[in-house]
This record gives sequence, C-alpha cells and structure tokens, in this order.
Amino acid sequence: MRIAGLEHKPDRLAVTWDDGAVSEYHYVWLRDNCACPECRHPDAWERTLDPLTVPPDLAGRAENGEGALHVTWPDGHVTAMTTGWLRDHAYEPAARAARRRPAQPWTGAEITTDPPVFAWSDVAADPGARIRWLRVVRDRGFAVLTGVPTEPGTVLEVARLISYVRETNFGLIFDVRSKPDPENLAYTPVELHPHTDLPNREALMGLQLLHCLRHDAVGGESVLVDGFAAAAALAAEHPEDHELLATVAVPYRFVDDDNDIEWRAPVIGTGGAGETPEVRYHSALLAPLDVDPDLVGPWYRAYRRLGAILRRPELHHRFRMRAGECQVFDNRRVLHARAAFDPQSGERHFQGCYVDYDDFLSRLRVLERGGADFRQR
Repeated sequence: MRIAGLEHKPDRLAVTWDDGAVSEYHYVWLRDNCACPECRHPDAWERTLDPLTVPPDLAGRAENGEGALHVTWPDGHVTAMTTGWLRDHAYEPAARAARRRPAQPWTGAEITTDPPVFAWSDVAADPGARIRWLRVVRDRGFAVLTGVPTEPGTVLEVARLISYVRETNFGLIFDVRSKPDPENLAYTPVELHPHTDLPNREALMGLQLLHCLRHDAVGGESVLVDGFAAAAALAAEHPEDHELLATVAVPYRFVDDDNDIEWRAPVIGTGGAGETPEVRYHSALLAPLDVDPDLVGPWYRAYRRLGAILRRPELHHRFRMRAGECQVFDNRRVLHARAAFDPQSGERHFQGCYVDYDDFLSRLRVLERGGADFRQR
C-alpha cells in the first residue's frame, strides 16, 4: 500500500492512498501511537508515552517516505509509521466496518445439513486445521470434534489446545452424568431446555467443551440453538419485548453449601452497531425477579416469548453425541439443551470445562499471525 497524497488539516492529516481511498488521522492519535523506543518499551511493547504530555491541539508536519509516513512534531520528535500498519488501523466508518466480523446466525435446518465437524487428529497436529476449526467456532458459534480419546480428563487436553482452562465452583472439569443428590439439574436424567451456562456470574463463560466418554442410555440427545438467531427473531416479531430484555437487568443466582454466586444482567446483551454479544437465558438459575413493579408483567411476557422462540424445532440442531466426540461452543451465544434419558438403560457420561472467550480469540490471532512480529514496524 502506497501513499498518493497528504493534506494537512487543523486537527488531522488526510491520507490519500494509491487505490483512491482517503483516511483521516487526528494528530493526537498519530502522536499517541508512536512506536519509537522513547514512546514504547522495546521489549514489553507497552506504551511509555505519558498521555498528559500530548497537547489536545497538537499538530505536526507529515512527509511521505519510502513505505512509511514520517511526522515531525513541534518539539522535534519524529514519529514513523509503516504505510501497511497505518492503513490496517484506519478508523473511518468504512474501514471500521470492514474489520468487523458479524455473527452468522443459523437455524437447525441449515446447520444439520452441513454440520461443522473436524477430526481431532487434524486439529491436534496441524496448525492450519486448528485455525480453520477455531474460525468456525468464532463465526458459527460451535463445532464438533470426532475421534477424541475417551480417557477421562482428555477434555482438558482439548481445551488447552485452545487456551487456558477457566476454573469455577464446579472445578476445572465437571462430570455430566446422573448421580444421587445432584447439586445441578445437569446431573439428573431430566430434560434440559435451551439455556446458557452460569448466567449468575459477572463474566459469562466463553467457550464450553462437552466431551462424550460414554453414551449407551436411551435418549439424551443433544440440542444446540443459536441464541443470536432467536434474539433477532424476537426483535423482528416483538421489538418492544426485545428492548425490555436488552435493557432491564435481572438477578441470577446459584447457591449450595459452599457457594452463593449472584449477578444481575439483561437477558440479551447489546453491543455496538446493533450487535448482540451475549444471551443469558437459564430459567433454573433465575433468582426472584427484582424489578420495578410496572415491569413485572411485561418482563415475564417478553421472557416467555423468547423462551418459546428458543424451543422452536426449526431452530434446533438436534444430534446424538457418540463416545469420542466433543462439542465446543460459544456459551455466550449458543444455548444448549438435552433430551431426557433413562439411566437404567445405560450410562451417559460427559466431561466438560470452560475457556474464556478473550483467551480463545487471543490464541486464534497468534495462530493466524504464524510467528510474525507483532510489533508495529
């Protein structure tokens, strides 16, 4: 990428690129992103420039160098930025929109015809296959691995191929099987409707892994639902209900002998550009509703409507997990469910764990970088 022209404006620099595009950079932004050894530590690569030393009305003189932009500031300091880095970090609306990766909502019918399935042997051995696998998890919200060894604890090996494992009050690993005196409905044979795990925590668990060690019981089919597609359907059919679930924070709580974990948040999270970054839906962990009295009736109406959408069969990806398969899904987006099963007919034993979403994205970016220097040059 080459610079075709420069125009100095009172508070910013307009750069015309050789493809005709124009990007404008505020002088304060250019100075703040100087990457010289005086402004960033050369090893830690953290900013050492004190922002209070940068005047808000700063202006500089720019020159087009060989593959780089050079800006000289009033105190004589010179900032040099490669044209590639500068173009990659342009922040006009079109450039920012091009960098976004909007979610790809799906219905059960769409995903069942072409489910995202990867072989464990490939992703474990081949960085390219690992990148493809993680990109699908990022973009579609889930993928299934096949051929995973069924030794207990292997789910940690799968998780650590992604990033660090997040420990919770259920431990590093949790066993999903029917057992006496269960502290969680997942540890019973009853049907589980679509839900988000651990909405009672401030930060939702990012990726959830469920590794099937054994599945001989009658019933117990797995169900996945795209919560983003469900939220979009609610917004289209009942916009006032979507608005209510996106703005009113409600309490979720898990309590047992050793824990009492509670957090308040809206059912539907909202982000920039109309995006839905998370859905918190788990009726079993909803604490007594604590909202303005005038909102109680409307809120329950909206909650029921979203719940009804989440149970629509056409949104469900329904499948039977087999021993050696491992689901990896975005717990902030993809709600999971389970059909009831008969524990007398055979064993159904899964092991699960969690990985924080920011750690997952970090690993993907590092893999995509392929060993290239992360520093601005």
